Amino acid sequence: MIRFVISPDREVVFDVNEKLPGAGIWLYPTKVSLDAAIEKRIFYKAAKGTVKIPENLSEMVLNSLKTKALNLISFARKSGCLVFGFEGVKKAIEAQKVLIAFEAQDAAKNGHDKLYRSTDTFPIFNCFSRQELGSVTGQDEQVHLVITDEKMASVLIQLIKKVNLLQGY
Repeated sequence: MIRFVISPDREVVFDVNEKLPGAGIWLYPTKVSLDAAIEKRIFYKAAKGTVKIPENLSEMVLNSLKTKALNLISFARKSGCLVFGFEGVKKAIEAQKVLIAFEAQDAAKNGHDKLYRSTDTFPIFNCFSRQELGSVTGQDEQVHLVITDEKMASVLIQLIKKVNLLQGY
């Protein structure tokens, strides 16, 4: 679920960290749910009056979630639980240290087949571009990243599930 609140100036605000003050309005994290909430005036009913709804609300929500995920991946890098690059990822997989993997949306199929096996038990997400993944590693582009910390992987899995639902995956 994703949370929204009504700001003091009566605007619908996405609460990406789920900590803003006020009564929350919780929705299922899909574009269909957001569009239905707007169409059925759910925000108006929850706020008991007129509210301003940003025109591109679903895009704002998606971008906020992706930014939060990329920031967490960057934090994982700084804390030493991010492995990236083909060879590094391959070694982490062989050592069975991988808890979650990220592969660029625009990655070559043969790279995926060379790296991952059908017997791998960790989730592999491809909701980011090469440039987005590269931004967290300090490089122009990155294709493969893995997380080796259990807490970080758990938080990222929940967050990426929301991103995927909003993107329609």
